[in-house]
Amino acid sequence: DSIGYNDYELAQEEMEAKSGQAPSSKITFNEEKVAQIVPSSRLNSLHTFLFRTDYSNHVIFDCTNDEEVGKRHADWLKAGINIVTANNMGLSGPKSQRDELERAEKTMGKNSAQYLRGVTVGGGLPIISTMRSLLQSGDRIRRVDGIFSTSLSFIMFRISPPSDISACSKFDESFSKGAFHGDLNLQASTDIGQACSFSQAVKEAIALGLMEEDPTNDLSNEYTSRVLMVLARELGMVDLELSDIQNGSDKVVESILHTSVDYHNLPKEMDEQVKKRVDAAKSRGCVLRHIASINVKERSVEIKLVEVPEHHVFAVNSPSCECVRFFTHRHMAYPLTIQGPSAGADSTASALLAELLQLMRGKSSPRSVALSRSGSSASLRSSSIGYLPPSPTK
Repeated sequence: DSIGYNDYELAQEEMEAKSGQAPSSKITFNEEKVAQIVPSSRLNSLHTFLFRTDYSNHVIFDCTNDEEVGKRHADWLKAGINIVTANNMGLSGPKSQRDELERAEKTMGKNSAQYLRGVTVGGGLPIISTMRSLLQSGDRIRRVDGIFSTSLSFIMFRISPPSDISACSKFDESFSKGAFHGDLNLQASTDIGQACSFSQAVKEAIALGLMEEDPTNDLSNEYTSRVLMVLARELGMVDLELSDIQNGSDKVVESILHTSVDYHNLPKEMDEQVKKRVDAAKSRGCVLRHIASINVKERSVEIKLVEVPEHHVFAVNSPSCECVRFFTHRHMAYPLTIQGPSAGADSTASALLAELLQLMRGKSSPRSVALSRSGSSASLRSSSIGYLPPSPTK
């Protein structure tokens, strides 16, 4: 029942009209609804609006992809406020910012606020939690690689699909007895197994809401680079910088980053440039895929456009799905693979809720959060929660 910044002005007018009070800079919903409404201009003081002495646990949900919000995470942790975040901007910022976050997590020793960031990589997929389970159980991770960008997963599949992929969809439709609902929300006339141009794939990705508000952030590998920064930190590789990863990475079209373009009307030259690479891969029985990797032993990070054999797991990975592999001491013969859809409000929201429940599981205070279930839905009671909503494109 928390309300984000975008609702501030409307909610304030409604509350003032009902109460007859003069305009104020803060509104608090008491009893049935506990929510804090703060104007975005006062982001740096959000914790002062949220903190209440009659609540023992305070939580901020960060569902944005905002860099300025990420910069505030350390301040909130120091104030004793737990953070459940899908925003990886704080963890992938400059080293000084990352070091400050690490110190903030230890400010109060064992009583420090927790920084739950499992949703910053892979959305609803258990990528970070799996990595931690492997490490905490004594396994040694040698390499992590995969398709980490839902938008580029979709685009690469559309421009370079494996042959006879439609047979897989037909099998799933039959074998799953109705559980499989087809390939995304494309037009009925669209054959997901038929290659299309790069420009068409970009337009479809935008229409499906898979791209960032500025598609350049996807195509420049900024998003994927930030994901690798988060994973590298979990693996003890703390000296990396975002620019080093991004600048040394392969882009689908390099020229798109240096000119002002209309992503709904890309020039034919770009389509021709991409098609040459796709055709070259096809002539060798391969498809083109966008793959990122971390080599722990060599302490190296890469983002490459790779020619993948048609029957490889990366080749047949469903469009817009992520596919991540862990090569470890125990999983030596075959990698441990996590694969599935990561984008979407439902999967992200459920993953954030799971993080909150994990946080509350270790709390014994009578004021701790409680989960009330009703059918397939759930609500939280007796908590002080701040909510930073996603951007309109998410």
